[in-house]
Amino acid sequence: MLSKEEMIRKDNEYIVRGWGKVGEPMYLVEGKGPMVKDIDGKEYLDCSSGLFSNNAGHCHPKIVQAIKDQAEKLIQPSMRHSNIPAVELAEKLAQIAPGDLKKVIFTTGGGETTEMALKLARGYTGKWEIIALKNAFHGLGFGSIALTSGAKYKKDFGPVMPGVVRAPHAYCYRCPFKYPECDLWCADEIGRIAEDKGLSASHNGQIGSVIIEPIQGSGGIVPPEGWLTRVREICDKYGLLLIVDEIQTGFGRTGKMFACDHEKVVPDILATSKNVGGSLPAGAVITTEKLIDDFNPGTTPTLAGNAVACAAGLALINTLIEEKLVENAAAMGKRLTEGILNMSTSKYVGQVRYKGLMGSIEFVLDKKTKEPMPKKDVNWILGRLAEEGILTSASGPCGNSFRVQPTLDINKDQIDMIVNTFDKILREYDK
Repeated sequence: MLSKEEMIRKDNEYIVRGWGKVGEPMYLVEGKGPMVKDIDGKEYLDCSSGLFSNNAGHCHPKIVQAIKDQAEKLIQPSMRHSNIPAVELAEKLAQIAPGDLKKVIFTTGGGETTEMALKLARGYTGKWEIIALKNAFHGLGFGSIALTSGAKYKKDFGPVMPGVVRAPHAYCYRCPFKYPECDLWCADEIGRIAEDKGLSASHNGQIGSVIIEPIQGSGGIVPPEGWLTRVREICDKYGLLLIVDEIQTGFGRTGKMFACDHEKVVPDILATSKNVGGSLPAGAVITTEKLIDDFNPGTTPTLAGNAVACAAGLALINTLIEEKLVENAAAMGKRLTEGILNMSTSKYVGQVRYKGLMGSIEFVLDKKTKEPMPKKDVNWILGRLAEEGILTSASGPCGNSFRVQPTLDINKDQIDMIVNTFDKILREYDK
């Protein structure tokens, strides 16, 4: 095996990524359950879950076995011919998806899934404008990056796809309209925009759809109860298709199989990825027979419906159900929230936003003023967490929201370890 120094040299020489030269830097060589091990043999609790794509845990034996078994039979056919795991996974996705969503278009990743959903919506409505939300993240392709909020993603690559109309999201912690007195003003603003009476945006008379994350991943924002239901009602009132991006929230992370299930909302189009392939590259758009009737995606992505990825995805879903990992996510999310709120250093906790194991912890310098913890301090805490054996990340509108989202097989002791480590590091920070 190459030395760590040689790995860093080769990484710098050959690999391009979006987070600096070599990430943390850290080179992982093994993973089991919620834990990973680096090239030096040090173990970490992975609170980023492989960018949230390992919901059943790293290298779950049932998923590994499914990959091995399928790889010995058939790896990559063309979807012109289909394969048994693709058919079985499509059927399973139809069974677990909300309502009457049963038609599956396979893709190879999240951004591609978003763009396929966008093509479907435009093709069905005949309209090229779409409402997307502030602080959203839907991918980095030239269509999906237009839906993604934030100038930092686009400043060197414009112009991006036209037709995106930006609406506010339910960031209640820093909203000038106080919830619940506001009566979900932000959701109603979507309707006002559709009528071209919005305070935050205008359009060209071609709005046909709305795309939302039921819980924002990059934004780290959990909207209040009833928000998603109100958005569905608004879409129905104005004849807009509702696209729900569950690329991060899907497959048990929120304590339900899909985040839509918490309010029994059925979207017109459900976008999924990350866990669709059981940690292997895959994605899927799930929609209704009505929408798909006259839709022609043009062609199928070459690796979409890959037999090994589909076999792994099927094993993942079965594992989530059989081992009750969805229920565990709900319980562990509550334990994490209560633990963080009751730390001795909770004076730095502005807000804890979780549904299951999906959400974030926003740290501030002052609870009254809500002054965000500075980025340099956030980075220091991230570094100390890694030194103490916890891997996570921070983002959010102010860059001060820690996205602690471990794999769904995490246990009580590991949750308590996360809380105690945060408390220890914040005590150091306090000094």
